[in-house]
Amino acid sequence: MLKRVLESVLVIGLAVIVSSIACTAKPDIETETAVVTKVINDNIAWFKDKDFERLFNTYSKGPDLFMYQLDTAATIRGFDDLLKYAEGWKNPDVRYGGHVFHELNVHLAESGETAWYEGLLEDCASIKDRPVRCFTTRITGVLEKRDSRWVIVQQHFSLPAEKIAEDWAARTAHPPTPAVEAR
Repeated sequence: MLKRVLESVLVIGLAVIVSSIACTAKPDIETETAVVTKVINDNIAWFKDKDFERLFNTYSKGPDLFMYQLDTAATIRGFDDLLKYAEGWKNPDVRYGGHVFHELNVHLAESGETAWYEGLLEDCASIKDRPVRCFTTRITGVLEKRDSRWVIVQQHFSLPAEKIAEDWAARTAHPPTPAVEAR
């Protein structure tokens, strides 16, 4: 009887040790970073063939998705907003002209469940018969690993103000809002 109890304790002890080792195993940073980088690239490259499934698979499908686009009217709160916004990209007159990331930096949390990135995106397109034109935007984002897949949950595109126009400050300056005045 004592032998069986000792064997059971040994088996349970080994199971606890093995499972705790498996739970604390560090993620393969290089592999995970490569997968995250592919998701970030797919998030832009989808436009070459207007592969909307490829685009949508890069994002969280829930209400937690948040994006600042280049214009304030295009702030996206939730996947349903993205679906509505994406309708404009179906315009056949707007065509992919290429893209390249400059200075793309991908970071992975120790847990291996969260990643974030920043970089510059040269994003090019043509409209109707006009020549290809490019914007170089700053881009940042946060991804989470959900059901073994990396998805973007937050993204922000912006143009450096000094690149927009020399008189940007004069054109965009405004009086303080009541919230600022209250401080």
